[in-house]
Amino acid sequence: MMNAYLENMVLTTNPVRQVILLYEKAISCIEEAIEAMKENSSGLEEVKKKYEAMGRATEIITVLDSTLNMEHGGEIAKNLHEIYRSLLDDLIRITIEGDEPDTLKKMVKILVELKESWEEVEKKVYGKPEAITA
Repeated sequence: MMNAYLENMVLTTNPVRQVILLYEKAISCIEEAIEAMKENSSGLEEVKKKYEAMGRATEIITVLDSTLNMEHGGEIAKNLHEIYRSLLDDLIRITIEGDEPDTLKKMVKILVELKESWEEVEKKVYGKPEAITA
């Protein structure tokens, strides 16, 4: 039931809100990976949880990057592309080399700042965003 609700919410919301929802999900995935690192990281379940969360974050950031319109987006699209590539490079490096919760925390900070910028855009373009209740 919840998945149908979330799917309907994503499909019926404005394009800027869709981007914001992607940021929120990427942030929660990275935070989930950080939490898994805090737990006994030698446990198979925690390791699996960490890598699955990082994999979902990688997929989301890849989607954000692939939807950039480099032709019409100008300098903003170019800058976002560079940020996304850097985040993806860090996620891949951490996946290969091992735990780096400080790097993941910095990634969350960057994504939160980007999300807040998109929320400002949404306010300017669409007015006050609708409250989303689960």
